[in-house]
Amino acid sequence: MIRRIVKIAVFLLIANGVYQIAPGAYRQIKFTDALNELVLYGQRSNDAELAGRALALAAENDVPLDREYVKVRRQTGSVHIDASYVEPLHLLPGYTYFRQVDIDAKALDLSTAPVPR
Repeated sequence: MIRRIVKIAVFLLIANGVYQIAPGAYRQIKFTDALNELVLYGQRSNDAELAGRALALAAENDVPLDREYVKVRRQTGSVHIDASYVEPLHLLPGYTYFRQVDIDAKALDLSTAPVPR
């Protein structure tokens, strides 16, 4: 009888952890996809516009992103948007785990890429 209660308690703790983690993981995937699309189709925009759009996408996807953690950088032949945020996860009752998420969305910038001959 006690063994069955322990198994049920362990199962419920695992189920609660999955229930707490899944929405954050889904938000991260949606936001990463949106940033990849932004950097791919917004290459002609300046850095401030790209950062502003990234913050708007974060607000749409309920991602707790601050302006100071969004960085747009252009390298020869590519454009990158780096975003970083911390998301609290309530895995167990009374225990909160803070997960840091770092995203690097990048795309080739064909307007500045060298042309092979």
